[in-house]
Amino acid sequence: MDTAAIGYRIRSYADADRPVLRRMLNALQEAECAMEPNRAHWADGGEAYAAWMLDEIARSDGAVFLAIAEDGAPIGLVSCWRAEDETDITVTPAGRVHLYVSDLYVEPEWRGRGVAGALLAEAERHGRGLGIRQMTIGTLAVNEAARKAYAKAGFADYEMLLRKPL
Repeated sequence: MDTAAIGYRIRSYADADRPVLRRMLNALQEAECAMEPNRAHWADGGEAYAAWMLDEIARSDGAVFLAIAEDGAPIGLVSCWRAEDETDITVTPAGRVHLYVSDLYVEPEWRGRGVAGALLAEAERHGRGLGIRQMTIGTLAVNEAARKAYAKAGFADYEMLLRKPL
């Protein structure tokens, strides 16, 4: 996809992007707080999660990519890493390895303009470069917008976690 023709580009994360990363991760968390009452509001603005996520990325062949508007403003991010479900003996060894998309965020005013798809495509390129043959992503069941975006990007239901309050 020629993202430049539609007003943005995708680039790799740099250490100087840490404040942007924290802001977007916090915005993502707050959006989930509005959908699901068990989500925590982060007192540190996502710093603890950002630190954990960047450590996981460093350990697991991961990457963070940012979408940047023509004016230089960051408008979205995706984070991903190589994951292996070593203890899942219900699937073949090859089926246990996947590129896990941990976080995907697009600024509200940029939603519906292909940014999420472009970020997911960049994550997919990263995974293919690692020789990984499948990607996984999770979302809250009530997040219809995310589910639509993921389906548009080629994701299909695989496994479901159901919950019953006690």
